This record gives sequence, structure tokens and C-alpha cells, in this order.
Amino acid sequence: MEDLLKKTLMNLKKMYFNSQDKVREFKRDWDDVRFTNGRKRHDINVTAALIYLYKHYDMDFGSLDNFLGSGKINNPGFQNTMKAYIHEEYIRKFISHNAHYVDDFLLGIALFYDEQKLYREDGAREDNESLNNLLEELVDCNSLKECSFLQGNANPGRILVDMASRMPSLNYTAYAIHPDLMVVLQLRLLLLQIIQQDMKSGGVIQPKDIVENQLFDRILTMPLWRPSSKAMEYFPERTSLSKLDVPESKIADGEWHEILFNLSLLDRNGKMVTLITNSTLANNLSVKTRQALVEKGYIESIIELPDRLLENTGIELYAVVLSYGNKGVKFLDASQAYTEQRRRKDIEVATVLEDLANPEICRFESIESIAREGYNLLPKRYTLKTNVIDGIPLGEICNISRGLVISSKELDDFVTDVDTGVRYLYTKDADGDAVDYSQSPFIDVEKLKRKFTLLDNDTWLLGRTSPFRSNMLYVEGNDKLIANGNQFSITILPKYKNQYLLPYLALYFNSKAGREQIERFAVGQLIKSLSLKDLKTLQIPKVSIERQREVVNRIQMIETQIKTIKEELKTLNGQKELIVEEEFNW
Repeated sequence: MEDLLKKTLMNLKKMYFNSQDKVREFKRDWDDVRFTNGRKRHDINVTAALIYLYKHYDMDFGSLDNFLGSGKINNPGFQNTMKAYIHEEYIRKFISHNAHYVDDFLLGIALFYDEQKLYREDGAREDNESLNNLLEELVDCNSLKECSFLQGNANPGRILVDMASRMPSLNYTAYAIHPDLMVVLQLRLLLLQIIQQDMKSGGVIQPKDIVENQLFDRILTMPLWRPSSKAMEYFPERTSLSKLDVPESKIADGEWHEILFNLSLLDRNGKMVTLITNSTLANNLSVKTRQALVEKGYIESIIELPDRLLENTGIELYAVVLSYGNKGVKFLDASQAYTEQRRRKDIEVATVLEDLANPEICRFESIESIAREGYNLLPKRYTLKTNVIDGIPLGEICNISRGLVISSKELDDFVTDVDTGVRYLYTKDADGDAVDYSQSPFIDVEKLKRKFTLLDNDTWLLGRTSPFRSNMLYVEGNDKLIANGNQFSITILPKYKNQYLLPYLALYFNSKAGREQIERFAVGQLIKSLSLKDLKTLQIPKVSIERQREVVNRIQMIETQIKTIKEELKTLNGQKELIVEEEFNW
């Protein structure tokens, strides 16, 4: 039976993609009708499903209406929407006039067509097939003969179709926040139940409608990734999660609230997979939540995925596998396991699964080890172990200050054309090979009325945010400068000046070894940042002062040569332009 359903769906998908000219013709006909009536209406996936159901119920709208209103469908919102929809005259006319299409063509559109805009709405995340495949493998339904499956924040239904083809004895329940996606998902579920009559379903419902004390063998959820109270309104109150004994942050953290809601529905022998963001695994606001999840053994493994998996966002994603009774957590950095596509990356699923099972690549960390890292759950924190064996913390040998934190609007009030003797460094001033403050604006420090660090000696500047540029600031004469809030200014403490050279430290953090240390602690979604606390813990290799001078001198000689060559190149380009202008000055 399993092979039959899988074969049926494969044939439907093949026929759908082989009939794209016919699909486009069908879409043009439907677009003419819906735009003529001047209202936003569902796309052809919904329309094709309704035509198929109309034919299935003897081409009788009364029978179709009775089916849509029957107790077999546990989704009142869907029922009310569709019953009203098929009562509109032009909808009925289009359905009846297009009942000549064969069933397989209609099913192909209904199950496999997705309009692109579905993936631009909040919560739509099923547009990368390789990501879907990995999540399905991690949730591991194949090991079960029967499976009650909950899909949280479900989307157009690609994962539903995949899961149904893998497991005919599937009891599928889902909640979908977005109403249009809910309609598509519910229709696809109904069609699959017609194709595979053994398939059961708890419906596509709202989170608050899930039966209390109902537990699931497998759960896959993709939270809204939005820490807001609005996201939390869809879910039961926090008190309903008390049986997990996991504290939540005091702020409105919708992402963790949704994850914990799903976890509270997981059977004791079950497994859950969720897809979350960088900050969720590392921010200070949810550290108590992460601590409880680790200490109670709820987290099995965490996998860092490649970036750019979704076409419309560059957010870095992490797959987290949750279950019960874990003595520690497996961490895997799979950020390089991908193949490049035109607009996104595809995961090399087989590689990720092999690496997850390989203890030499995938690191297992005990609860005690994770506690020492402050319950930071980013995989690189554990997979990128520093190779500095006999090092010293940066904060022990250096004075480190964050630059002036000030808004652009405030800065406009403090910048002046008058030479005050103090310049304000923009981030772009340190973007090149060296810091150039010749064009940096003067700032009226008398108006600041806040603490700031005045830079009047050579200083190492390290970017606080990605790409964490590391450059030396060489202060000339009596110049004075103030770094901006996205820069750390670093100087060596007096008692260590005969042991460490500041330019050598700046060079170290431009090396692969130094960058990997920074990556271990970098936190953020689109833009990563480094905290002052973590920066102070970075390990500096103990190297003789003689060796440091040798390396710095060699680099400075090369930089001088580069500067000379650039000046020569500039002169040559100027001569070239002059010859061209003189030759063609007609």
C-alpha cells in the first residue's frame, strides 16, 4: 500500500510538471475570471481541488456543500470559508465549465502548484525541497509502523505530501496561522485521504483547538521567528506549559513559546524537530529556558544549516531535535554542506546525516560542559574549539572599550564644521586595509554629556558586528578620535607592553585561527555581533616579543610596497585617461 501511494504521488507530480503549458492555460482562464470579478480569490491549486471534489461528489454542488460541512472535517474556519466560496455564482460556473479536465491533471495542480507569494508571507517556509527532506529525515517517522504526526505552523503542504507518501498509516494533525495557507493545506489533506483512505487526520486547526492531553509520536514545527505578543496570541497561556517545568523569558518571546507549546504535546517516546534562528540559541533573555531544556534532557541535537536556504531571507537557520532523557547534546556545524543554486543554497542531506552519525565530526557535549559555556547553544561554540593551547585571555592583557553608542539623529546635533580637535570615526573609515580618518567629521565633545573614550594613541579597532574587521588606528600628532558604537577600541595594558605588540594582535584576529575564535561567540540573525564579555575571553597565543616584531615588520614592509604600487597605479591610470581625452578632444 505504501509503495502504491508513493507511486501514485510520483506519477501525479511527473504529469504535473510535464503539463506546464496546459497548467498555464488553466491559470490564464482562472485569472481572467477572478480579476474580472474584481476580488482577491484563491489561486488555481484551490480551484483545481474544488473541481476534483465537485466531480468526486457526482458534479452536484449540494453534495459538495454537504461534504464541506460534514463532521469529517475538523476545521470550522475552513468549512465556513469554502461553503461561502462555492456559493458564489461565478465560482460555480467556472467549476462546472471546467469539469472536463481529467482527475490526474486536477490532482497534480491541487497537490503541487504553489503561487510564489505564498513564500513571502509570515510563516511560509516549505519552498526548499532539500530543507524539507532533511527535516523529514530528522523527525524519523520511517522507524514507526503507525505515526501520529503534528505539523506546527504548517504551510502549503509539501511536507504533508512527502510524509503521506512515506507513511500511509499516518494520523496527521496541523495548525496553520495564515488563513490562505490553511485552506491550501486542508484541501490537500482531504485529497490525500481520498487517495489513501487509511489515512487519518485530526484536522488543520488553530493551536488552542488541539485536544488537551493529546500527545503525538512525531512533531515538526517551524515557529514564526517573531518575538512578539501578537504571535503568542494564537497559543494557550503560559500556564498550560507548566508540566514541562521550563521557565520562559519575561518578555513576549513568541518563538520559544511556540516551541514549548509543541514540546508539551510530545509523547514520552516521541521525537520533535524545530527550525529556529541564531539569537534564540544564544540571547541572554532566554538563557533560563535553554538551561532548563538542557538540564532536563529535552534537547537531543542541534545542527547549524547553510545560509540562504530560503530565497527571500538570509536568516541563518538551525535544526533542533528534541526528545526525552538525553544526557547531553550533539552539535553539528553543517553550514558548508550545500550545493550552490542561482538564488539560494541546497542542503547536501546525505552528508549532513552521515556527519551527524560520525562522532569525529559531530561533537557530543555533556550538560556540565554546556553549563560552562553559559547555556549558549550555537554549534560553533563547541565545534570550533580554539587551537591556542597555552594562551592568555584578551581581557587580561588589554584595556577594551566599546565606542560611543549614539543614534544618527543625535550624532547630527554633535557633528560640527569647526575644528574641535576631535574626530568621530564611522565604521566605513575602518573598512579598508587601514583606518583612514582624514575625512571623518569633527565632533563637539562639550555637547555629548556622556562617557566616551578618547583615542589619542595608536589603537587596535575591532568591529563589534560582522564582518568583524580588525585594523590598526595610527594616530598622528595631536589628533584625537572617538570610535563609534560598532567598534571596540583596544590597547595593551602597561605591564604587558613589553610582551605583546598591538599590531600583532590585530593581525592574529585577521587570521583563520583568530576568526574562528570570533565565530564561536558571534550571535545574531542577519547581522552577527560580539559581546564585550565574550571578546575578553578570546585566547591570545603566547609568542615571543622578538617573533612578534619580526612578523609585524615584514607585514609593514609589504604594506608600504602595496601603498607605493597603488600610488604608481593611480598615476598610470591618470596618464592613460589624459592620453584618451587629448586624442579624442574634437
